[in-house]
Amino acid sequence: MASIHKDPRGKSPYWYCFFTNPDGTRTCKSTKLKDKTKALEFCLVLERASRLATGGNLTETRAKQLIGEIVERAGGEPLTFRSLKEFCQEWLASKATNKADGTIIRYKKVIADFLAHLGEKKSNLSIASITPRDVQSFRDREVRVGKSEQTANLSLKTVRSLFIAAHRHGLITTNPATAVETFEAEQQQRKCFTIPQAKRVLAVAGEEWKTMILLGYYLGARLGDCSRMRWSNVDFEHKVVRYTPQKTKKGKALVTPLMDELEQHLLSLPSSDRADDFLCPTLAGKTTGGNRGLSFTFKRIMEKAGIIEEQEQKKVGEGRRFASLGFHSLRHTFVSELANSDVPAEVRQKISGHKSNRVHERYTHIETETKRKAMTKMRGIVGDATKPKQGPK
Repeated sequence: MASIHKDPRGKSPYWYCFFTNPDGTRTCKSTKLKDKTKALEFCLVLERASRLATGGNLTETRAKQLIGEIVERAGGEPLTFRSLKEFCQEWLASKATNKADGTIIRYKKVIADFLAHLGEKKSNLSIASITPRDVQSFRDREVRVGKSEQTANLSLKTVRSLFIAAHRHGLITTNPATAVETFEAEQQQRKCFTIPQAKRVLAVAGEEWKTMILLGYYLGARLGDCSRMRWSNVDFEHKVVRYTPQKTKKGKALVTPLMDELEQHLLSLPSSDRADDFLCPTLAGKTTGGNRGLSFTFKRIMEKAGIIEEQEQKKVGEGRRFASLGFHSLRHTFVSELANSDVPAEVRQKISGHKSNRVHERYTHIETETKRKAMTKMRGIVGDATKPKQGPK
């Protein structure tokens, strides 16, 4: 039976608990308590846990309850234990308030795949029970099912964010995902449209797609944002276009100058009496992805223009291909045209709405002639300085 005793040497002010281990041996543990009644209650709970373990009945749930009893009887606050699945639900709900819909959809897919990979039993265990091996096996599984290493890295970063939040909440002492390294994946790069290519695509496009292409080229707007652009976004008086990119959701509206060519095109469209009408009404309600989505339709327009080539597509996973040219390439072209016209990087970043320099650099494709023009500003070291000096005659 469990009992409590003081250190006979008088070296500690705390009561010690003597109880029987699951293997039958007697052990002694300090209760770290000076109150005799609380120390005895603490000791009895330890013995109860030991007996349950002896009979193989000490489940994680029961252990949580016993630890909670110990803390409460010691005068502490009741403990709250959360399973991995419970915290995942809380984390996703917190992200819904400040992340774009597309980002939330991606987060939900990654978390659902992570929980499915771990299985129902482990997902319902304490979040503190997840190990680096669990996270690494999920990262590797992403590649095994046919996803690219770059996509697997993105999934890993999402899981890391989940555990960073858990650490901040005090639910775990270390982040198991930080021990897992990302793949050294080659970054798939979008190409820019050349001016002749952009003109050819524009020439074969229907009326609404011409509007879409000009919005993408002159605003650097993404495909979904172009399709949802309304007349109310266009301020002809001040010659600007104001819109909030769906990706930023809670971010500030972008204000982009209305270039003459885009303005003339918009003025040529059938006028609308309602400011909330879409510029491209038949495209506004369509999704961007899928075999019937806007991306696929734009691919067909590029094929019609004769600029789709097989080598422009690279396989990045089972059944998946990465196309180096697509509607998003217009955004790359927009940023790169500014860069090649000597627009400073900080100004380009403000215009495009990129939040980080790293992302913005990925969209900037400097032409060789622009580099050549910049390098002509270097001071030469060849010339008179290399000619041997003549000695005195």
